[in-house]
Order: sequence, then structure tokens, then C-alpha cells
Amino acid sequence: MQKLRRHHSRTAVILSRADDSGKPQRLESMSNPNRDLNRLASAYRAAEAAVVRAFFTKRRTKRNHLRWLKAQGFKEYSAIKPLIDALTALYPHVGRSVARQDYAELTEKLADETKHAQLVMDLLEEITGKKMTPRDLTWLPQDRRLARVRAKYSRSYAALLHGSQKITSKEIIRSDEELERAAITLTEGGGGALYQICSRLNKRGFEGKIARVFHAILRDEIEHKDTGARSLEKLIRDPAAFRRAANIIVDISSQRLRMRNEQFGFPLNRVELAALEDRARQTIRWE
Repeated sequence: MQKLRRHHSRTAVILSRADDSGKPQRLESMSNPNRDLNRLASAYRAAEAAVVRAFFTKRRTKRNHLRWLKAQGFKEYSAIKPLIDALTALYPHVGRSVARQDYAELTEKLADETKHAQLVMDLLEEITGKKMTPRDLTWLPQDRRLARVRAKYSRSYAALLHGSQKITSKEIIRSDEELERAAITLTEGGGGALYQICSRLNKRGFEGKIARVFHAILRDEIEHKDTGARSLEKLIRDPAAFRRAANIIVDISSQRLRMRNEQFGFPLNRVELAALEDRARQTIRWE
């Protein structure tokens, strides 16, 4: 079974993908496919970081942080119940179809997400001056769409990351979507882009508190990305696998850009966002 903690990614390869004009595109020769997939994911991570950085170029009051923190709180909190459901569904299978190590790692993932949600909600309580509950958090439209994009490749991972649907043991223990799960994991959290930018904020005042919280979360998210890269390295054995992984990375990462831009109140316009995506995709030779 593909390890679940990290969900919550040859030569003359041709990747068929339509551009905005509907014309097919080709992906040129790849001497090191795993390196190229990681470069692609890293380029999208840089694009996502640019979105977040654009928000922080202006001075912000505490109240200005409310929208994006509510959305981020939802993203962290929404993973908790699906993980509990997954642990419950998998418990009867531990030691048989579910390895004990995999199960233990899933419990660690639950601890991580619970900690992350608590840290973000503490920030929200300081802004609002009142107790925050899950009902106060916000699931924005582009994040809902991201859940649907992920579900095209793995329903179980989409459910674990978004809490968007019920999880069953049959769906979790299936062994025919290892590559899809690894590619999704490589894109998880945008490779830590949000956390990296926030952890470097001014160390004083409220932004200093944001920096400390997101530095703590950053360590976990980077580990998720690295796990996806290691998993993909074992799974990319032929051109078809490369095509599949590249498609998933581009599809999910493109939607992640739109999600993040909405979360921060659209600091970039449509043209600026498209330019970021074009730059990311150019890390691979397209025709």
C-alpha cells in the first residue's frame, strides 16, 4: 500500500496536453525523468510563493489576515475527521493487508494535522477575540475545485486532504494508484510555499506570531513533498508513467495557483497569474 502519511509524486517522451488553443503539445527528450518532474513541481512551488509574497508586499492589519487564515484553518482542520475515519476503517486490516508501519504513520499524520489546525485557530482567536469553531472556517470555491481535481486521480487522497467525501477501507488499500498518490503528494502544500513565505515574515508583532506558527508547520509539509519525490522515483519506469505523473503535477499545481490567489484576496490579476503558470511550465520543453 502506498504510504498514507505523506498525502494526506525516459527518453523521447511525448506528453499530449492541450493548450488554451486546443492544440496538442509535445514534451521533448528527458534524460532524467525524475529530476524533470521535481523541477516542474518546484517551478510551480515558486509560482505559488509569488502569489503569497504579493499579498505581503503591503502593510497589513490583524483584520487583513482574517480571510486567508480562515481558509487555511479549514484546510488544516478538514483533514482531521477523514484521518480518524481512515484509521477506523483500516484498523481491522492491520498486520494483514495494512502494514503496521503504514498504520503508525497515519496516526502521526493525524497528530500533525491536529497540531496545524490548532496553531492556525489560535491565530484566528487572537484576531477576533472570540473562541473559534470549525463552523467559523471557510472552504473557498477554488479549494473546492481543487478537491475535485485531486479526486480525478485518487478519490481516497482527495477525501483525506479535503474531507470532501466518505472514506472506505476498500478505496484506501487499493494498490492500482500508487503513482497518482505519489504525484499528488509531491504537490501537497505547494511544496511548502505558503509556509516558507510566512515563516520569513517580520519577527515582531502579529506577523512574528504568524512566522512562528508557519515555521512549525513548514517542517512537516516539506517532509510530505520529499516523500512524494522518493515515491515517484521508484514508480517512473517508462514513458507512460512519466506522462501520467507530469499531467497530474500540472493539473493540480495549476489549480493550486488559482486556489492560493483566491485565498489571499486576488493579489495578482488573471494576466499575472497566467504568466506565472507559463513560466512554470517552461521548465519542461513543450512544442
